[in-house]
Amino acid sequence: MPSRVAPIDAVLRERHLLKHPFYVAWSHGDVPLATLRDYAGQYYHFESNFPRYVAAAYSHLARPEDRRVLLDNLIDEEGRSPTHPELWLDFAQGLGLSRRAAASATPLGATRELLGAYDRLTSLGPAPALAALYAYESLFPAIAAEKSRGLREEYGIRGRRTHEFFRVHTGADVEHSRAERTILEHELDRSPAARAAALRASRASIGAWWNFLDAFPVPMPPRAAGRA
Repeated sequence: MPSRVAPIDAVLRERHLLKHPFYVAWSHGDVPLATLRDYAGQYYHFESNFPRYVAAAYSHLARPEDRRVLLDNLIDEEGRSPTHPELWLDFAQGLGLSRRAAASATPLGATRELLGAYDRLTSLGPAPALAALYAYESLFPAIAAEKSRGLREEYGIRGRRTHEFFRVHTGADVEHSRAERTILEHELDRSPAARAAALRASRASIGAWWNFLDAFPVPMPPRAAGRA
Protein backbone atom coordinates (compact mmCIF):
# COMPACT_ATOMS: atom_id res chain seq x y z
CA MET A 1 0.00 0.00 0.00
CA PRO A 2 1.43 3.44 -0.91
CA SER A 3 2.49 5.65 1.96
CA ARG A 4 -0.15 8.12 3.09
CA VAL A 5 2.68 10.65 3.47
CA ALA A 6 3.78 10.34 -0.16
CA PRO A 7 1.69 13.33 -1.39
CA ILE A 8 3.29 15.48 1.31
CA ASP A 9 6.76 14.27 0.31
CA ALA A 10 5.97 15.26 -3.28
CA VAL A 11 5.07 18.80 -2.20
CA LEU A 12 8.29 19.08 -0.20
CA ARG A 13 10.45 17.78 -3.06
CA GLU A 14 8.88 20.25 -5.47
CA ARG A 15 9.51 23.20 -3.18
CA HIS A 16 12.62 21.97 -1.39
CA LEU A 17 14.20 24.95 0.32
CA LEU A 18 17.61 24.21 -1.16
CA LYS A 19 16.04 25.28 -4.47
CA HIS A 20 15.30 28.74 -3.09
CA PRO A 21 17.57 31.45 -4.59
CA PHE A 22 18.77 32.50 -1.13
CA TYR A 23 20.08 29.04 -0.25
CA VAL A 24 21.45 28.54 -3.77
CA ALA A 25 23.38 31.79 -3.38
CA TRP A 26 24.59 30.70 0.08
CA SER A 27 25.89 27.46 -1.45
CA HIS A 28 27.92 29.51 -3.94
CA GLY A 29 29.16 32.06 -1.41
CA ASP A 30 27.19 34.85 -3.09
CA VAL A 31 25.22 36.08 -0.06
CA PRO A 32 26.98 39.01 1.63
CA LEU A 33 27.93 38.38 5.24
CA ALA A 34 25.79 41.32 6.31
CA THR A 35 22.76 39.55 4.82
CA LEU A 36 23.69 36.29 6.54
CA ARG A 37 23.80 38.19 9.82
CA ASP A 38 20.34 39.64 9.16
CA TYR A 39 19.09 36.14 8.38
CA ALA A 40 20.62 34.80 11.61
CA GLY A 41 18.72 37.36 13.68
CA GLN A 42 15.43 36.68 11.92
CA TYR A 43 15.77 32.89 11.99
CA TYR A 44 16.38 33.01 15.74
CA HIS A 45 12.72 33.96 16.20
CA PHE A 46 11.66 30.66 14.66
CA GLU A 47 14.31 28.58 16.42
CA SER A 48 13.43 29.99 19.84
CA ASN A 49 9.73 29.32 19.22
CA PHE A 50 10.08 25.89 17.65
CA PRO A 51 9.74 24.05 21.01
CA ARG A 52 6.28 25.65 21.37
CA TYR A 53 5.23 24.18 18.05
CA VAL A 54 6.45 20.73 19.06
CA ALA A 55 4.57 21.10 22.35
CA ALA A 56 1.40 22.13 20.49
CA ALA A 57 1.59 19.01 18.32
CA TYR A 58 2.28 16.92 21.44
CA SER A 59 -0.92 18.21 23.04
CA HIS A 60 -3.04 16.80 20.18
CA LEU A 61 -1.76 13.22 20.36
CA ALA A 62 -3.90 10.60 22.05
CA ARG A 63 -1.42 7.71 22.17
CA PRO A 64 1.23 7.86 24.92
CA GLU A 65 3.84 6.25 22.66
CA ASP A 66 3.34 9.05 20.14
CA ARG A 67 3.61 11.72 22.80
CA ARG A 68 6.88 10.21 24.00
CA VAL A 69 8.34 10.69 20.53
CA LEU A 70 7.62 14.41 20.59
CA LEU A 71 8.74 14.64 24.20
CA ASP A 72 12.13 13.31 23.10
CA ASN A 73 12.14 16.00 20.42
CA LEU A 74 11.37 18.68 23.00
CA ILE A 75 14.16 17.46 25.25
CA ASP A 76 16.57 17.66 22.33
CA GLU A 77 15.42 21.20 21.57
CA GLU A 78 15.61 22.81 24.99
CA GLY A 79 15.92 20.14 27.68
CA ARG A 80 19.70 20.02 27.65
CA SER A 81 22.43 22.62 27.72
CA PRO A 82 23.32 24.05 25.32
CA THR A 83 19.80 24.29 23.93
CA HIS A 84 19.27 24.46 20.19
CA PRO A 85 18.46 28.20 20.34
CA GLU A 86 21.75 28.68 22.19
CA LEU A 87 23.58 26.75 19.45
CA TRP A 88 21.98 29.07 16.89
CA LEU A 89 23.35 32.07 18.77
CA ASP A 90 26.80 30.44 18.58
CA PHE A 91 26.35 30.36 14.81
CA ALA A 92 25.29 34.02 14.74
CA GLN A 93 28.32 34.94 16.82
CA GLY A 94 30.55 33.08 14.38
CA LEU A 95 29.23 35.38 11.64
CA GLY A 96 30.28 38.41 13.67
CA LEU A 97 26.85 39.21 15.11
CA SER A 98 26.59 39.58 18.88
CA ARG A 99 24.36 37.13 20.70
CA ARG A 100 22.33 40.03 22.09
CA ALA A 101 21.80 41.53 18.63
CA ALA A 102 20.73 38.17 17.19
CA ALA A 103 18.32 37.46 20.03
CA SER A 104 16.75 40.93 19.94
CA ALA A 105 16.40 41.49 16.20
CA THR A 106 13.10 43.14 15.31
CA PRO A 107 11.08 40.58 13.32
CA LEU A 108 10.36 41.37 9.70
CA GLY A 109 6.87 40.95 8.30
CA ALA A 110 7.85 37.64 6.64
CA THR A 111 9.22 36.41 9.95
CA ARG A 112 5.99 37.26 11.73
CA GLU A 113 4.07 35.48 9.00
CA LEU A 114 6.23 32.35 9.39
CA LEU A 115 5.66 32.30 13.15
CA GLY A 116 1.95 32.94 12.66
CA ALA A 117 1.70 30.09 10.17
CA TYR A 118 3.24 27.64 12.62
CA ASP A 119 1.12 28.93 15.48
CA ARG A 120 -1.97 28.38 13.38
CA LEU A 121 -1.04 25.05 11.78
CA THR A 122 0.03 23.42 15.02
CA SER A 123 -3.27 24.45 16.63
CA LEU A 124 -5.45 22.70 14.04
CA GLY A 125 -5.18 19.13 15.26
CA PRO A 126 -2.79 16.18 15.07
CA ALA A 127 -2.56 15.70 11.30
CA PRO A 128 -1.84 19.32 10.27
CA ALA A 129 0.38 19.90 13.32
CA LEU A 130 2.52 16.86 12.52
CA ALA A 131 2.60 17.77 8.83
CA ALA A 132 3.93 21.24 9.67
CA LEU A 133 6.68 19.78 11.86
CA TYR A 134 7.50 17.14 9.26
CA ALA A 135 7.70 19.74 6.49
CA TYR A 136 10.46 21.48 8.43
CA GLU A 137 12.36 18.61 10.00
CA SER A 138 12.36 16.25 7.02
CA LEU A 139 14.14 18.86 4.88
CA PHE A 140 16.47 20.22 7.49
CA PRO A 141 19.25 17.58 7.56
CA ALA A 142 20.14 18.24 3.92
CA ILE A 143 19.78 21.99 4.41
CA ALA A 144 21.96 21.98 7.53
CA ALA A 145 24.69 19.97 5.81
CA GLU A 146 24.73 22.27 2.79
CA LYS A 147 24.73 25.45 4.88
CA SER A 148 27.68 24.14 6.86
CA ARG A 149 29.57 23.14 3.72
CA GLY A 150 28.96 26.56 2.19
CA LEU A 151 30.23 28.32 5.28
CA ARG A 152 33.43 26.29 5.30
CA GLU A 153 34.21 26.15 1.60
CA GLU A 154 32.79 29.42 0.27
CA TYR A 155 33.15 31.76 3.25
CA GLY A 156 36.13 30.21 5.04
CA ILE A 157 34.16 30.09 8.32
CA ARG A 158 35.32 26.93 10.07
CA GLY A 159 35.00 27.44 13.83
CA ARG A 160 33.54 24.38 15.55
CA ARG A 161 31.01 26.36 17.59
CA THR A 162 29.77 28.16 14.48
CA HIS A 163 28.97 24.80 12.85
CA GLU A 164 27.65 22.91 15.86
CA PHE A 165 24.00 23.81 15.29
CA PHE A 166 24.20 22.37 11.78
CA ARG A 167 26.15 19.28 12.87
CA VAL A 168 23.54 18.48 15.51
CA HIS A 169 20.60 18.94 13.15
CA THR A 170 22.18 16.99 10.31
CA GLY A 171 21.74 13.94 12.53
CA ALA A 172 18.97 14.77 14.98
CA ASP A 173 16.34 15.82 12.47
CA VAL A 174 16.75 12.59 10.53
CA GLU A 175 15.53 10.76 13.63
CA HIS A 176 12.89 13.36 14.46
CA SER A 177 11.38 13.41 10.98
CA ARG A 178 11.43 9.60 10.72
CA ALA A 179 9.54 9.31 13.99
CA GLU A 180 7.11 12.09 13.03
CA ARG A 181 6.48 10.36 9.71
CA THR A 182 5.47 7.16 11.51
CA ILE A 183 3.00 9.03 13.73
CA LEU A 184 1.74 11.03 10.75
CA GLU A 185 1.06 7.82 8.81
CA HIS A 186 -1.11 6.65 11.70
CA GLU A 187 -3.01 9.94 11.85
CA LEU A 188 -3.56 10.01 8.08
CA ASP A 189 -5.10 6.55 8.20
CA ARG A 190 -7.97 8.01 10.23
CA SER A 191 -9.87 9.77 7.46
CA PRO A 192 -9.70 11.52 4.09
CA ALA A 193 -10.31 14.78 5.98
CA ALA A 194 -7.14 14.25 8.01
CA ARG A 195 -5.17 13.60 4.83
CA ALA A 196 -6.51 16.73 3.17
CA ALA A 197 -5.76 18.87 6.25
CA ALA A 198 -2.21 17.53 6.48
CA LEU A 199 -1.55 18.20 2.80
CA ARG A 200 -2.83 21.76 3.15
CA ALA A 201 -0.61 22.23 6.20
CA SER A 202 2.47 20.98 4.37
CA ARG A 203 1.81 23.40 1.51
CA ALA A 204 1.18 26.29 3.90
CA SER A 205 4.30 25.62 5.94
CA ILE A 206 6.66 25.28 2.97
CA GLY A 207 5.05 28.36 1.44
CA ALA A 208 5.71 30.32 4.63
CA TRP A 209 9.36 29.24 4.50
CA TRP A 210 9.75 30.37 0.89
CA ASN A 211 8.15 33.69 1.80
CA PHE A 212 10.53 34.02 4.75
CA LEU A 213 13.59 33.44 2.55
CA ASP A 214 12.26 35.90 -0.05
CA ALA A 215 12.85 38.63 2.54
CA PHE A 216 16.65 38.39 2.09
CA PRO A 217 17.91 40.03 -1.11
CA VAL A 218 20.31 37.98 -3.17
CA PRO A 219 22.60 39.92 -5.55
CA MET A 220 23.08 38.53 -9.03
CA PRO A 221 26.44 36.74 -8.99
CA PRO A 222 29.07 38.11 -11.40
CA ARG A 223 29.11 34.92 -13.50
CA ALA A 224 25.31 35.22 -14.04
CA ALA A 225 25.57 38.94 -14.83
CA GLY A 226 28.27 38.18 -17.43
CA ARG A 227 25.94 35.84 -19.29
CA ALA A 228 23.05 38.31 -19.36
